[in-house]
Amino acid sequence: MAKLNRFLYKYVLLLSVFILNGFSAIAQEAIDCEKTLDQEPYFVRHKSGAKDQALQRDIEILKRCGNFNPVDSAFLKGNMLGMLMLQEVRAGKPATYRTLVEFFQNFRKTAEYKDFSYGLALYRKIGDKKVNLADWPADQELFVRMGFTVNDLEDFKDFISRPEHAEMSYLQVFSKYMNEIEGMRVDKD
Repeated sequence: MAKLNRFLYKYVLLLSVFILNGFSAIAQEAIDCEKTLDQEPYFVRHKSGAKDQALQRDIEILKRCGNFNPVDSAFLKGNMLGMLMLQEVRAGKPATYRTLVEFFQNFRKTAEYKDFSYGLALYRKIGDKKVNLADWPADQELFVRMGFTVNDLEDFKDFISRPEHAEMSYLQVFSKYMNEIEGMRVDKD
């Protein structure tokens, strides 16, 4: 029995070493950006889900070779990349990683990008913040940027002032608020 346990222990240890070496080799795979950027991304010809390994590789290539920052990373989703690529291809550009990298290099120079970046930072700042009526005058900026009217802001303020929302984050309360509005729609099927 002791020999069997030692054999199993050595077998599991050896197997673990091979698996870990394999994972680290994959993780450390060198990407030649100059060559890779002129290739067509996997997602261009394949419908893929967020967990798809090939799509994840496309995103990793874009991150490594495109100098993407956290704001840009908000766009690194299969659907968004597909939409951006289609727009660029329709404008006569090739369907390559380089096309997306150049799009973002140009986009970063625009007022729209600065506005999006500011809005995303604001969202991240107050999204998980607990609802606090004392901070509402400053916190409402996010909701104004989302398109809330003066009436919407007053309605939402009334909603967040309910005692059952006191310990919730703005994101949680907003989700609940939208569900309540959806429940009141008269044109629902």
